[in-house]
Amino acid sequence: MKLRHLLLISVLWKLGSGCMNNCTCSTDNKGRNAMICKEGGIVGPLTLEGMDLDTEVLIITAPEYDMNVLTMVPAFGDFKQLEEVHIIRSNIPQLGEHFFFYLKNLSVLNLSQNNITQVINKNFLGLEKLKELIMDDNRINSLPSGTFSSLKELKVLSIQRNRINELVHSVFQEVKKLMVLKLSGNPVRTLPVEAFRDVQELRTLECRGCALSDMNKQIYPLLPHLNHLDLGENDITCLEKDDFQNLQSLRHLKLDGNKLKHIGENVFSHLTELKKLNLARNEIKSISLSAFDNLDNLTELDLSYNRINALKPHLFDSIRENLLVLSLSGNPLDLTLMKNLFKDSKLRDLRLRQCGLFDITDDIFPTTLISLDLAENYLSGLSGKVIPDGLYYLDISKNMFRGISNDDLLDKIEFINVTLLDRNPWSCDLCFIVPLMNRVNRSSAFRNIVCSQPYVVEGKRLESLDRNKLTWCSSTSYPSGDANFFSINEKSSIGIVAASMSVFLLFLILVVIAGMLCYSKRHAAKYYTHEDKLTVENDFAPDNHSPLFCDDRELSFKFPLDNNVNEKRVSIATIDEMKKEHKITN
Repeated sequence: MKLRHLLLISVLWKLGSGCMNNCTCSTDNKGRNAMICKEGGIVGPLTLEGMDLDTEVLIITAPEYDMNVLTMVPAFGDFKQLEEVHIIRSNIPQLGEHFFFYLKNLSVLNLSQNNITQVINKNFLGLEKLKELIMDDNRINSLPSGTFSSLKELKVLSIQRNRINELVHSVFQEVKKLMVLKLSGNPVRTLPVEAFRDVQELRTLECRGCALSDMNKQIYPLLPHLNHLDLGENDITCLEKDDFQNLQSLRHLKLDGNKLKHIGENVFSHLTELKKLNLARNEIKSISLSAFDNLDNLTELDLSYNRINALKPHLFDSIRENLLVLSLSGNPLDLTLMKNLFKDSKLRDLRLRQCGLFDITDDIFPTTLISLDLAENYLSGLSGKVIPDGLYYLDISKNMFRGISNDDLLDKIEFINVTLLDRNPWSCDLCFIVPLMNRVNRSSAFRNIVCSQPYVVEGKRLESLDRNKLTWCSSTSYPSGDANFFSINEKSSIGIVAASMSVFLLFLILVVIAGMLCYSKRHAAKYYTHEDKLTVENDFAPDNHSPLFCDDRELSFKFPLDNNVNEKRVSIATIDEMKKEHKITN
């Protein structure tokens, strides 16, 4: 028992002493001893005191709000078992010479998200088995000749989003086994042919956002095994017929985010192995009928967010057998000109988001579809026959649906596994929502509908409504008679104008009524006082005083009976005056 207890203490002591402060030690998914320091806040020279000599994987990183501030020192000499070193988000300014010299087993070195400004050949001496070097998101501004020449086994080199503005001719000298090269995010502007003479085993080349105005097609004969080429987010304006003739092994081609306006004849005809082609976010208006000829293996085509109004009916004839995914989103399409575009195709995924569609009446979609995206258009209704029977995913969100009364469409929606109906102006009243309410318990898509109008139920889910309390048909914004009709709401600028006009009309009506009352009072005064006769008979012209603005002058109730001024005049006396006069007489 004592011996077993002592052995347990020894093991626990060894495990406890093998980890640095604020780090965790365990085994990774390959069963290797790993130490992970991810708390951040480490400041000063890199020291590995306390780390087990048998550690095979070292990861030092930090959260964005508390990054490390490390300087590199020769600290790896005793840790010859290391296979992977990741020092990330640690603000390392530079690499010293021979720091990694003794790491003969190191296969992965990740120094991304630091502040390294320059790298030279001596930084990597001794890394005889290094296969992957990652230096993304630093501040490297140049790569001298032969920078990586000591890395004879290097297969993956990623130096994305740095400040490299030029590739010198012998930058990849002696790196003959390189298979993946990622240069994206560096303003290199051009790719010199000489830089690629030593990397003819490349399978992947990524130069996205490199300010390229064209791709030097003389490079392609040097890369016969290339199967993935990413030239997205550049300034390429045109493609020539023979640009890709030497890339017969290419499977993925990305040209999205460039400035292409037209796709000419047989541009891709040499890419017989191509499976995925991305031409999104260009300025494409037209595509030649033979543009996709010989692309017998093409399964995905992205033409989204261009300026395509219509596509020729037989454009996809050469690829319809294998094409499974097609994106036309963001194009101002006229579907009436594209009735036969999808005929007999085997498409599984069709995307028509933001295409300005107001109506789809024809049965144009292939029956093989399992995913259909019609979101962010102007659709207010759909025929059930438009929706393929075997659909698994349907997105009609952010359209103009106020309700759905088509039983065929409702029946099909019930059997679709995923249907997105949100962000439509659903009108939860007796005119529009009853057919949906009748099916609210059959599908979660119906239950999650959120009412947009009338105002009294705005924001409420359809499943929470009481059918007996539904109002009659509402207007396009708010029902008439609603107490909040005049409230300013971002959804209805028309309501604001209507409210303003109503107030103005009310004010005019009040002014007219006030004027009529004034006129009526003045007319009554003239009637009782015969003011017009007094003016003529007594040659008296009283001032005009509006009844609305009376002065202190008293009105006289004495007036002549006729035109004879010599005759007696009859005056009007009050009852008190008559009584007083009667007393005097007595």
